Amino acid sequence: MRLLWRLIKTSVDKNKAAQIEKKLRQGNVNASYTAESPLRVLIGGILSQRTRDVNSEKALSQLFSQAHTIYGILALDQKELENLIKCSGFYRQKAAFIRGTCKAIVELHKGKVPSTRSELMSLPGVGPKTADLVLSYGFMKPAIAVDVHIYRVARRIGYTPIVASHEQVKSAIEACHPQKSLQFMDAALLSLGKNICKNSKPKCEECPIKDECDYVEISED
Repeated sequence: MRLLWRLIKTSVDKNKAAQIEKKLRQGNVNASYTAESPLRVLIGGILSQRTRDVNSEKALSQLFSQAHTIYGILALDQKELENLIKCSGFYRQKAAFIRGTCKAIVELHKGKVPSTRSELMSLPGVGPKTADLVLSYGFMKPAIAVDVHIYRVARRIGYTPIVASHEQVKSAIEACHPQKSLQFMDAALLSLGKNICKNSKPKCEECPIKDECDYVEISED
């Protein structure tokens, strides 16, 4: 016996989504939601690419201990910037993205982090996930930022078929829940993926929404 995914079409509608949200609110999922500065979320999103959370968080802390404004970051020489974020991996590329993003914000947005998804995604090194993180945590706008954890959880629950893009997962979750619930759902699904619905050895018996899930034990015999 092992855990496999049912080959299903989307199974979550608005009624089932409401039950999922209710059980998540009643369960033991940590869905704390703290606003941060848009710049910190933006740089953190760039640093988080292709690395573990602990590495990106350490790099972000080191960088912001030396420079916590756009102009402060631009004042760092390239080698200093690279050394501060080295622990995040791919540090030369990320340093180029960070410098390019800060420069674009100064030149195109009068030194302020833009607050629309399209403008954010036009910045160097900024993709859909980072843009949605900035909107959600930086500007407190309702958005689902689909990272590896939310991507896995949402498909297991059945918001989309197993084969789906990150954008399809985002659209499906946002279509099933009212806007006022999106910040909670973003934080709750992220926490669920990190702590319970893990990639390997998920803790299904501890999951508050196990009865709503399409990730089940199937015999291989």
